[in-house]
Amino acid sequence: MRKLVIAVAFSLAFGGVAVASDYIVVNSSDPAIKRGQAFDAGAKVALGAGKSITLMRASGELVTVRGAAAGATIPGAKLAAADAARFEAIRSLVQPPPEGRTFGARRGGICPAVESLVSLDDIVRTAETSGCKTVARQALDAYLTKNGAAPETQQN
Repeated sequence: MRKLVIAVAFSLAFGGVAVASDYIVVNSSDPAIKRGQAFDAGAKVALGAGKSITLMRASGELVTVRGAAAGATIPGAKLAAADAARFEAIRSLVQPPPEGRTFGARRGGICPAVESLVSLDDIVRTAETSGCKTVARQALDAYLTKNGAAPETQQN
């Protein structure tokens, strides 16, 4: 009976936990696929011939997928659930910022300089700092450009 109760408790505790996807779109030549969209490894994507998407994993790995008449398949293996928080932090930086004014006090000098954020770990850590998400977004764009996935070439 005790084992049954423990098994039920584990299934309730972990059964409702959402698992993050494996890849985030950081660049797309297909207007139907937006920056910040998430895909699982092995997913079939309706990506037309001549179109491409650049995807990023939570580890920072970048992959470019090219479309064909039958679409494209996202490569790779599933990520561990432990990468879910990092995935969501990166995804929030890749997605367009909310429009309109944001309220809240900001103190100058608390965010590191964009140029000093060269690793993905530093960028994610800065994004989690209050008031530094804009700096982290700029640093992520610089990181992507440096690694061959320039976000300004996106067509959507």
